[in-house]
Amino acid sequence: MEPWILLLIIFGAIILAIIIIIIKRNKKGSKKRTTKSSIKTYLDYHDYLSAGRLYLERGERKEAADLYFRIPPEKKPPYERMVIQILGEKGARLFWIHAGRRYADNNLGQAKTAFLLGQAYFDAIKLLIDKGMNAEAIAIVNQIPVSYQEGAVRRLSQYAFNRGKYQIAADLLRAIGLVDEADAVSAVAAHEYGSIERPEIAADFYDSAGRQDLAGRAQEEEGDKALAESRIATAKKAYQKAVQAYDDANQPKEALRVEQLLEQFYLLDEFREFAVNGEPEKAEALIDDIRETFPVITLSALYAEIGSVLEQNNYPHLAITYFDKAADSTNNPVKRQSYVNALRRLGSEISKQPSIGQYLAPHNLEEPCIVCRKPIKKGQEIAHCPHCKKPAHYSHLIEWIKVQGSCPNCYHKLRVDDIQNN
Repeated sequence: MEPWILLLIIFGAIILAIIIIIIKRNKKGSKKRTTKSSIKTYLDYHDYLSAGRLYLERGERKEAADLYFRIPPEKKPPYERMVIQILGEKGARLFWIHAGRRYADNNLGQAKTAFLLGQAYFDAIKLLIDKGMNAEAIAIVNQIPVSYQEGAVRRLSQYAFNRGKYQIAADLLRAIGLVDEADAVSAVAAHEYGSIERPEIAADFYDSAGRQDLAGRAQEEEGDKALAESRIATAKKAYQKAVQAYDDANQPKEALRVEQLLEQFYLLDEFREFAVNGEPEKAEALIDDIRETFPVITLSALYAEIGSVLEQNNYPHLAITYFDKAADSTNNPVKRQSYVNALRRLGSEISKQPSIGQYLAPHNLEEPCIVCRKPIKKGQEIAHCPHCKKPAHYSHLIEWIKVQGSCPNCYHKLRVDDIQNN
C-alpha cells in the first residue's frame, strides 16, 4: 500500500474519532440541560419527589438534602422512603449523616433531624451536649437501640464530663438507670465547684447526689458570700434553701440555726429602707447590730451600700459622704460605678473648693473629663493630674480622690492637696 494512502486512512480515523467525541459531549450537555430544566419544572409544580430523585441520580446529594428541609411536613415521609429506594438503607444512612455534619455549624435543628434520620444517635446527642441543650439530648437517649445503648451513653457521659458539663454527664447516666454512677459524677462536680468558690452550683450537685447535708452547707456558704457582697435578696434565698436541705437531711438543729439567722433579716430590710427614704443617719445607727448579727458584712460594705442606695434614689450629696466613709474604712475601691454616677448627678451642685490647682477652661477642651468622661466646656472649673496631665472637672477629681486615692487615668496615688497645690 502506498504510504500516502496509509496516512490518509489514519487522518480519516482521527477526524472520525473527533466527530464522535463532539457528538457525545453535545448529547451529554443537552441531557444535563434537560435535567436541570426538568428539576425546575418539578419544583414549580411542587413535585418534590421527582426533583429529589433527579438530584440523587445526578449525585447532587447536598441539593437533595437541602430540598428535604424545604418541603412541607406531609411530604417528608415519602421523600425519606425515596432516598432509601435509590440509595439503599446503608447508603441512605450515610446520606443523612453527611448532611447532619454539613448542617452542624450553621443549623442545629436540621443537623439534629439529619442525624436522627441516619440513626446517628451518638452524633445527635453529642451535638446537643456541645450546644448546651441538655433536655433535648436526654430525650434522644431512649431512641438508642438497647443492644448498644449503655455503651453509647457511658461514652457520651464521659465526653460531657471531660468538657466540664457535669450536669448532663450525670443526667445521661440517670436516664438509663445508672444512678450510682450519676451520683458519683454529681459528687465530683460538687467538689469541683466548691473548690472554685461556686457554692450555689456545688449545692445543686450535692442535692443531685443525695447529700442534702452538704447541699445545706453549700447553700449557707452561698448566703454568706452574697451577704458579703451586699446581695441581700440572693442571700435570703440561699439561706432558705439551706433550711430546706437541712430539713431533708434530718438535721433540725442546723435548720433551726439558719432559720434564726433569717429572722434577723428585718435589720437589713430596715437598714435599706432608711437609705431609700434619704435617712442615712438612721441606717447608720443599725450598723453595729447588723455587724454583730452578720459578721461577714464589712463596715466598708455597709457604708458603700448606704451610698449606693442614696445615689439610686437621687441623694447624690449624701451618697458622696457615705462613699467617703466606705473608702476610709478599707483600702479597696468600693462601689466605683455608683460613685461615678453620684458625681455625674452632682454636676455643678458639688461644692467648689477654690485653690491654686483650680482654674477656668479657656475654651472647649478636646479631651473629656477623666472622671465622668463628659466634655469639658469653656468656663468650667478644671484641674489636671500632676502625673499624667489629663484634665478633669475640678470638683469631680477632688471627690474621686477622696474615695479612690488615685488618678482615674494613670492610677498614681493622689491626695487632695496634690491637686490643690498643683
